[in-house]
Amino acid sequence: MAIPQTISELTPAWLGDALGVMVRSVRVEGTDNGTTGRAQIAVNYAKDCGLPARLFVKLPPADPQQRAFVTSSGMGLREARFYRELSVDLPLRVPHCYFADWNQSGERYVMVLEQLQDSGCTFRNAATRYSPSYLCEVLSAFASLHAGYWQSPRFDDDLSWVGPIRQHEIARQLLPRALSAHGTSMPPLFSQLCEMYLQHEDAVHRLWREGEVTLIHGDVHDGNLFYDERRAAPGFLDWALLAQGPALRDVGYFLAGTLAPDKQLEQSPALLQFYRDELHKAGVNAPDLAELQRQYAIQAVYPWLGAAVTLAMGDAWQDSNYVLRTLERIHFTLASLRSPEQLRDALGLRA
Repeated sequence: MAIPQTISELTPAWLGDALGVMVRSVRVEGTDNGTTGRAQIAVNYAKDCGLPARLFVKLPPADPQQRAFVTSSGMGLREARFYRELSVDLPLRVPHCYFADWNQSGERYVMVLEQLQDSGCTFRNAATRYSPSYLCEVLSAFASLHAGYWQSPRFDDDLSWVGPIRQHEIARQLLPRALSAHGTSMPPLFSQLCEMYLQHEDAVHRLWREGEVTLIHGDVHDGNLFYDERRAAPGFLDWALLAQGPALRDVGYFLAGTLAPDKQLEQSPALLQFYRDELHKAGVNAPDLAELQRQYAIQAVYPWLGAAVTLAMGDAWQDSNYVLRTLERIHFTLASLRSPEQLRDALGLRA
């Protein structure tokens, strides 16, 4: 069947074919375009079929430049394949997928997903739900995911399509723009990291890929997390950066962006130890705490890179004021963790 490229192509006939039921009408209740296209739809079925009255649909973004980026990075194809082939196997709360399809190039893709609000889920919980207990809930969920795929032989078999963490040229293109526009208004750490990354990009990415591989989400900021109030469990959405990679990519991204900057030195060792203990319970021989702390300091630079690149796009991907506030927090965190020094040492550079 055809794969819709625009919201207008989400017709009753198409949706009926996708779901295998008769659909009388489809009403678009809301749309959004960012790194991908999104639509909230209300569905009127010909008869009661047990399917939800509202659904959430992801498809290519409307902006041609953004569409080209998503195609070249394989983000849409990867996420659609995740939902159809892998999501039901995970020991995590993820959106239920009713239909997913893609073409070989990844230019066309579609996902018909659960409308999470209708399932009692809430979003942007880092501030309202913030507590050591919440942080541990997410880390425990990560440990379940990571333990289940730790050094899995499936990465050479049926999960070979997942692939390693990707190094996309867009950071190399946009980081100089961010440095030029904002370098003088940022703390020195911003310019130091920009210059270190631009001069040693390949080596930095090799560091970020070091360690035992597992299945990682890859993009664990607060906007990609939700909380299922009925199940009392955190959930994970937006799997476009799914990859084979070191577990600390997920843990570092989450803690760097969520744990209060002024609590990093005090609380991050205990949280990393908790995560390590959860891995041990699941049968994983995890690195010792000192090594996890070293990896954390280095992996924490990755969400900084994402925020800096996003800032270079102005308001196109995220509200720039929100990104600036995010960077302010991350800079404080990276300074506390001595991340620039740890990264420099790992790269073998002189101070």
